[in-house]
Amino acid sequence: MRRVTAKKLKKPLKEGKRQITILIVEDDQDLREALAAALCDEGYHALCAQDADEAIASVKAHKVNIVFMDICLPDMNGVEVYKAIKKIQPAATAVMMTGFFVQDLVNAAISAGAYDILYKPFTMDDILKVIKKITA
Repeated sequence: MRRVTAKKLKKPLKEGKRQITILIVEDDQDLREALAAALCDEGYHALCAQDADEAIASVKAHKVNIVFMDICLPDMNGVEVYKAIKKIQPAATAVMMTGFFVQDLVNAAISAGAYDILYKPFTMDDILKVIKKITA
């Protein structure tokens, strides 16, 4: 688990965003770290996890408001990880991410209560729009 903060990036947190912690669960290291850095640039706290174990450890150790979760992880599918996270932090909102057409997992994610599905490739604007909807 890697915690990325605005302090590490030498940027101050923007007012009003400092209480929002976003967990990025993504096995692609470049995408995971790029999202975390961009979210920190926007003033959010970002936590990173590369797999199910790190994601669950993160939500046990930190209050998480939003989770961006890859549906296809190497050790467990994102829907099962999301269900485990909801048991630990029921108020956490999940947005599933996928680069594959996995309709059965997409349907399962929606049934489990995922807020939205983002299809890769997506833009940072797509991420920020979803965050604004969730926090409105």
